[in-house]
Amino acid sequence: MESFLLSRDVMENLRTLLLSLLLLHSACIQIPEIEEPQAPPKPQPCPGEDASNPVAFFIDWELPREGAQVGATVRIQPRFTAASPESVELLVDGKSVATLLPPFVLDWETLSVSEGPHRLSMVALRCGEHALSKPREITVDRTSPTLVAQTPGDGSQWVSVHQLIQAELSEPVLANGVNNQAIRLLSGESEIQVDVSLSQTGKILTLQPSAPLPLNGLMRVVIDSAITDAAGNPLALPAEGWSWRVPAVLPLGAPRAAHPTDSDVEAFSFQLDSAGNPLVAWVEADATGVHVERWNGTVWQALGNPLKGAAGEPNATDCVLQLDSAGTPLVAWTQPKLDGSHEVQVRLWDGSAWVPWGQAIAPLLAHSSLSELQMRIWDTTPVIAFKELNASTVRATVMRLDAGEWKSQGGSEYPSDKRLVSMQMELNRWGDQFLLWNERAVAPGWTTYVGRWQGIGRQSSYPYPSIGVGSPILASTLLGDTNVVVANPVSEGDAQSVRVQQWTAQGEWVDIGPTLSSVPGKTNASASALKFDPQGRLVVLIEEPESEAQPSVRSLFVQRWDTDHWEKVGGALSANPGATSVLDSQLAVDKNGRIFLAWTEVDDQDPTQSRLHVYRPND
Repeated sequence: MESFLLSRDVMENLRTLLLSLLLLHSACIQIPEIEEPQAPPKPQPCPGEDASNPVAFFIDWELPREGAQVGATVRIQPRFTAASPESVELLVDGKSVATLLPPFVLDWETLSVSEGPHRLSMVALRCGEHALSKPREITVDRTSPTLVAQTPGDGSQWVSVHQLIQAELSEPVLANGVNNQAIRLLSGESEIQVDVSLSQTGKILTLQPSAPLPLNGLMRVVIDSAITDAAGNPLALPAEGWSWRVPAVLPLGAPRAAHPTDSDVEAFSFQLDSAGNPLVAWVEADATGVHVERWNGTVWQALGNPLKGAAGEPNATDCVLQLDSAGTPLVAWTQPKLDGSHEVQVRLWDGSAWVPWGQAIAPLLAHSSLSELQMRIWDTTPVIAFKELNASTVRATVMRLDAGEWKSQGGSEYPSDKRLVSMQMELNRWGDQFLLWNERAVAPGWTTYVGRWQGIGRQSSYPYPSIGVGSPILASTLLGDTNVVVANPVSEGDAQSVRVQQWTAQGEWVDIGPTLSSVPGKTNASASALKFDPQGRLVVLIEEPESEAQPSVRSLFVQRWDTDHWEKVGGALSANPGATSVLDSQLAVDKNGRIFLAWTEVDDQDPTQSRLHVYRPND
């Protein structure tokens, strides 16, 4: 490209020409257009040069390139033809901003001009003559590209192990810097292998892990300065970084409550259908009836209207949900009456409505309250157990539906000063009932009672698996037809752990592995559920504070017996980690051995309210 020589002789000639044109115009004389010179005037020689053969003198651009996007600095580098000048002046939008001296390379800082398009020119001086370059357009961009949106969001707590990781950027970045060395995914300090790609627009970054993300790890995205926009500005992460957690379980929908803004879930029951879909039944303090819902794989759906007593009767105080061998849901609940008495009502879901299943069950003791409600299904026959208490007697009662009538299957009676809590019931394949509870009388601590009923009134008792334990919380299950398994708290020094014991064919209680406690220090653990998975492995659900500093904030821990040792399944589980406490928890295992959990937890905004949370495995 050519530049222009602006010598003193040329300037005199131009002034003469302009004056002649003005005079001709005023005389209204028409003259032909003056043609432009076909070649620039001869350059004047510098001192010491051959006057008959002066050196040609032109200036052009080496850097920056036309249309370049530049950042905080831009390299200015001219190119000369035949001879070098004495100096070069840089013009930006017609204003002089810098002077270049040999070797005529300048890293010009753009902070003096605004971001956006600008026109650059250069004027070179040599031997009193000036050469002007052609203009060059650039765009100044000092702003780094940032993350506009992220998936998962920074600080997310409930992220799937199969999560696709994406970032939407504020402006395009260069593809040649995008690779798995410039963008890394870390779990703790371990690097996770990912495939990194950039969309055609240059604004969507995608990280696809080569395997499911590890559970219970803090995931972090690390981006280095090799990823830049066209101006060289590096991609900037937010000041707080970009991280999230991958827990062992994921929530199924929102927490359940009939009145989400003002509710207190007082009792609930939790089961899985044959397809592995959870069903829940719960009772709220301020919402009448027993609410039953089923997860259809996408959303929670109500099964009919809430279950209630007669018009005007108080709300239910307890509920239990079970499925029979055909997968039909049945719900039992404790119904207070207007006269102060209590009864148990049972309903069966016929596919469209809840229908009564036998008459209401009245307690055997006069003027008694009912609690510790239990229900199991023997094939299609429900068996109900509950605790009765009046002024003189406390009784554990078992009732079975027989030809449409509820008949007593026996029970145990004690004086009312003997407390019975944490009552559990199990059935074997013959329909024998196993009742377990913790009882306290005069002796300190709690004693675990285990009894078996075979038909009406035929009772046999097992030796006590635990005596004098510090907490009454008890979990139980059944292995085969006779081998009862129990989990009781046991004191170990200043803390309380969980001891799991099994009744063996040799007629003795044997510990299953060592005692269980997931948190070091003086934290008290207790078991809330025991189940066998389809592979015959025992799964125990433990409640325990996450720290000594907050003993009232209890979280959940799952452990599974694997041949000869306990293994942890996931880490501490809480819907609002470190802030709220689990109030009640239950566990279910599907036909594939997947562990589902449900628990009530106080609301983080209002500790007087609680919600029901249901979780599936993060697999």
